[in-house]
Amino acid sequence: MRTFEEHLKEELKNEEFREEYYVELAKVHLAHRLAELRKEKNISQIELAKKARVSQQFISQLESAHGKNLTIATISKIAGSLGFGVKISFDKHKGIRVA
Repeated sequence: MRTFEEHLKEELKNEEFREEYYVELAKVHLAHRLAELRKEKNISQIELAKKARVSQQFISQLESAHGKNLTIATISKIAGSLGFGVKISFDKHKGIRVA
């Protein structure tokens, strides 16, 4: 029986799968980091939503990696509401990394 890592390595050979995988991975990293920053600041989702002028539902969806129609402007606005800027970097053959 193959391990998950072996299966993933095989699937990543497929270009379409690989592209979608890295998009989803970036969403998960972004969601985790924004939730982490919000909690470090001891701000509720409702408070952050008010500061960023978005709905609490939007923040919740974003933090669970289900955010839709997410733009760099919106990410920047939310990060700014937490007192942070946004930095995007690209790693060769590794997709998008959120720092």
